[in-house]
Amino acid sequence: MIALFTTRVKSLYPKFTMAERKVADYLIMNGDDVGEVTSHELAKRLDVGQSTVMRFSKKMGYSMFGEMIADISSSADGPCTEIKDEDSPLMVMGKLEGRYCDLLRAAIASNREESLEEAARMVDEAGNILCYGYMESFLLASRLCWSLVGLGKNAVCDEDLIQTKRRLRLLGPEKGLVIVLSKSGEKAESVGVAKAAIDKRVPVLAICDASDNPLSKLATSCLRVVEVADRSTPMTSMGVDASVMLVIDTLIASVYQRDRRGYAGTYREGLVAALSERR
Repeated sequence: MIALFTTRVKSLYPKFTMAERKVADYLIMNGDDVGEVTSHELAKRLDVGQSTVMRFSKKMGYSMFGEMIADISSSADGPCTEIKDEDSPLMVMGKLEGRYCDLLRAAIASNREESLEEAARMVDEAGNILCYGYMESFLLASRLCWSLVGLGKNAVCDEDLIQTKRRLRLLGPEKGLVIVLSKSGEKAESVGVAKAAIDKRVPVLAICDASDNPLSKLATSCLRVVEVADRSTPMTSMGVDASVMLVIDTLIASVYQRDRRGYAGTYREGLVAALSERR
């Protein structure tokens, strides 16, 4: 069974109803045999409602049931990426490569063309951008912020929640934009920043997990990443940031495409200034 799908099921398992857990257990145990099964057929096999099967696929981050089955079927025979104690460092590197590729493909499958275009438009038209991420996500939010600054955007990122909310008060609804990065989409601090922005009618772009979560429900627009909640060992969460980095770089590249000449000039000016300071 595809390791990424199994890990994701385990991550979301507490959110499933008893009927949805029945679907999850079946797919984990019989992933190689689902083939081109329809939602109606799967519901009949498991003696659950078809709505349960559809709801399960949506919670897993798929817009359509067929996408989930196709994803499982195409990956069922893939190599095992579980890192074992007897693996050599080179074998570990090879397995991590496979896990990174799985996570990158999952991020691509989780995002829609319309969402990417909308996110690029929001950033392109924004005059002042406030980026926020809590704890580990702050490092990723900070990287996004500096990438925006490289394009000439007036962007700031602060790790302190109180300071972030103070900065938020200075943003206006017309030219202001808040970008909240939270891999789970459930951190109270990140959700609080998004709520404060929405209360001020400042648009919020969320970069968060592909499943429905409090942040995605609040945000004006969302870009999706893949979160793995199992942090029991260092190995279980390795590669998760890869999907975030892909989404960030895609966003920056898409914004750049909207005004290639203008952003290229700003980027070159910033690069020249940085090199001059080094001398």
